[in-house]
Order: sequence, then C-alpha cells, then structure tokens
Amino acid sequence: MNTISSPKIAISIAVLVVLVSGCASTFKATYDHDPANNFSGYRTYAWISEHPMKVGPTSRIANPLLESRIMSSMERAFGAKNYSKVEDATKADFAVSFTVGSREEIDVDSYPTMYAGRGYPSHWGWGGSYYGYGTETSVRQYTKGMLAIDVFDVDGRRPVWHGVATKSISESDRRDAAGTIDAAVDAVLSGFPPQ
Repeated sequence: MNTISSPKIAISIAVLVVLVSGCASTFKATYDHDPANNFSGYRTYAWISEHPMKVGPTSRIANPLLESRIMSSMERAFGAKNYSKVEDATKADFAVSFTVGSREEIDVDSYPTMYAGRGYPSHWGWGGSYYGYGTETSVRQYTKGMLAIDVFDVDGRRPVWHGVATKSISESDRRDAAGTIDAAVDAVLSGFPPQ
C-alpha cells in the first residue's frame, strides 16, 4: 500500500510545488539584446562601478539600502548561472548595472449594472416594476515597481543586453523585501544569456 501511495504523494507534492512557484512571482519581464554579440564566451562579470544602482523615475524616495540587497541577489543569481564575479571591471567579460523605479498608477474600471425599481402605479393595471441599466465605476490606486538590469560587453565597451521586470507592489511585497527582490532579479535574469 505504501508503494502505491508514495508515488501519488510525490506527484501531488511536485504539482503543488510547481503551482506555488508559478504564483510566487507575478513580475512581468521583457528583454532585448544585440543579436551580433557572442554571449557564449562570457565567464566573468563585474559591477560597472562601485555603486551600480541608478534611480529611474520614482514616486517615492529611493531606499539606499536597496543597492546592496539587489547586488547580493544578483550575485546569487549570476553564481547559479556559473558566472564568476571579479573586482576589476577591465578584467571581466561583462559589466553590470541596474536601475530601480516606481510610479503610482490608477485603474478605473466601469461596467454596466442592472437595477430594478417601481416605475408606474400598479393600480393602472399595467404598471409595476421596471428594470434599468446604469454604470458602476471602481477606482484602484497602486504602486508599480520596476527593476532593469543592463549588461555591457567589456571589450567592446557597449551595451549588449537589457532586461526589465515590473509588478504591482503589494503590502506583503514590502514586508518581504528580500523575497520580492529575489523574485524581481530572477524574473529579469531568466532571460540572460539570451537563447
């Protein structure tokens, strides 16, 4: 009996892990690259400068602690892809910088609704209820966060890859800053190197 249920349990757990991991990140990522660049020779990377973070348009004051947190997350992600970090950018195959930003957005949705009411006096014999149509509107304000990562070829001294991830930032995203940063970095770097 255990031999039959064990594979079923294992399959159920695997399906659950896939479903949960699919829901864990709702970052939408897009990528662009120079198709003439040979990414297959890349083995080492370096930060483009001592402070590789740029702050793009933002509706909030950028948190200076983000820089070191994003750098650590990117070093983890590049390490998982077998890239080695070197301190001297001139000795690296590629250099990396990143940009953070956010903006407040408002969603306004209108949709038709139906309502019932009393229209004509029923003593007329043909009166009674009537139905009408109206419009209901909902307004939602939210913060959209953005992380962009840029890769530069060191020998050619030119940009060769760009990836950006965006997401509506929830209160739980703010509470779990490390998890949110990892999800954003993983979403962007899932497209690097380009296939």
